[in-house]
Amino acid sequence: MASGQTATFIYVPSVEPAVAPGSSFTFEIEIAFTPGGSVSNLEGLSYWFQQKTPAGAPFNFAITLRDASVGPFTDLQTASISYPQNLSPVNANDLGGLQPTGTPGLGAGTYAVANITVSVSNTASPGQYIIDNTTSGGKISVITDSNGHTFAIPEADFTIDVIPEPATWITPALGVIALLLVQRRRILKLCSVS
Repeated sequence: MASGQTATFIYVPSVEPAVAPGSSFTFEIEIAFTPGGSVSNLEGLSYWFQQKTPAGAPFNFAITLRDASVGPFTDLQTASISYPQNLSPVNANDLGGLQPTGTPGLGAGTYAVANITVSVSNTASPGQYIIDNTTSGGKISVITDSNGHTFAIPEADFTIDVIPEPATWITPALGVIALLLVQRRRILKLCSVS
């Protein structure tokens, strides 16, 4: 890495969402950028997401919307993207964008990139999952400057807790309550007999 050069994804909210199977959530991506080495400014970026853990199937997440209007990178790499973009394990299309033509590259700072909406499969098992930006293979997340120089964006993890739906909590709770009521009746019956 060249001296002083950084490009790091930040996810907002930074706390992990707790979501039920069949639901969705939205988070904002920001990029913290410091020029250095051959990268003199920030003109745009290319990025993909992947399901990091578990590393194999089943793949329980899909991107259902990318809203890049929240940041300066509105000249989209894949303008007519089709949804859902399943993370199996990597989504198919580049989610990044460039600044509009004629706009000077950005200097050091933190910039909004996009709001990303992700759906959770109806069949997702409860547990902790991690998605992150790609860092290897044919789809490497990178920034670019106005001179065409690129720099790989380091891995940034986003943790998701899939929790059982409230309806699945109620059934066991009702079973316990029913069992307690039956036990209470037995105790009261025993007390009245003696």
